[in-house]
Amino acid sequence: MAKGRNVKKASKIRPRYKNDAFLKALGAHCRKIRQAKGYSIDRLYKESDQLSPASIDRLERGNADSQILVLVRYAQALQVPLNELFAFTTDSSELTQDSRIIPYEESTKPPLGYVPVFPLQVAAGSFSFQGDTSGLQPSGWIDAGVRGHSDVYFASFVRGESMEPLIQNGSLCLFRKYGGGSRQGKIFLVRARGLQDPETGEAFVVKKYQRQTLPRSTENENPTVIHLLSINPKYPPIVLVGLEDDSFDTVAEFVRVL
Repeated sequence: MAKGRNVKKASKIRPRYKNDAFLKALGAHCRKIRQAKGYSIDRLYKESDQLSPASIDRLERGNADSQILVLVRYAQALQVPLNELFAFTTDSSELTQDSRIIPYEESTKPPLGYVPVFPLQVAAGSFSFQGDTSGLQPSGWIDAGVRGHSDVYFASFVRGESMEPLIQNGSLCLFRKYGGGSRQGKIFLVRARGLQDPETGEAFVVKKYQRQTLPRSTENENPTVIHLLSINPKYPPIVLVGLEDDSFDTVAEFVRVL
């Protein structure tokens, strides 16, 4: 090595900061605003003139950092103030209140038996209606002791008192993605277009599924009635009548409280 030559040590490249919980919450809030305005993604794309369907989808899924100009144009197209897109709260305490959860790290595989932890609104929105879950990043991982195909399981914190005493408010629960079979009398995470849980205000619920078939009176009537039952007697059932096949989705089956 020549004398006098300064040799610089290669500095360690720090990972780029990325707050997945914030991006997911931001995306879910933006999607809720869009839907409340009556816009589909296709309509927003056509009227915004400068937002592609892919950029809208990435923003609402929280799959990538969103440039401020995308948010500005998104707000302009929906005719809402920019600060309304940020009028939401994130509950980052979920990862700290349960010491069993290990943080998510990109390109790092979890230990055997561990399942991803998703915010419930992310799981309900991403896995319902055959949504594309590629690139979906969890908040963390937890040991659920599962064997075999662990990729069909995930965990979420369940809020509310309607399923007490089985599921206490704030419980971390294990779910198995629904792959078919009888749903009668089982507890599911379900999502339906037009559904609003009176307890949480969300378009998804964790309830006991009960399907009834009423006598058919005319050929044009749909006799199917779905009751989404609470365990806590203080909460009445949610009754869904005459749903289209593509407007109701059984996202995942409740397995147990972790």
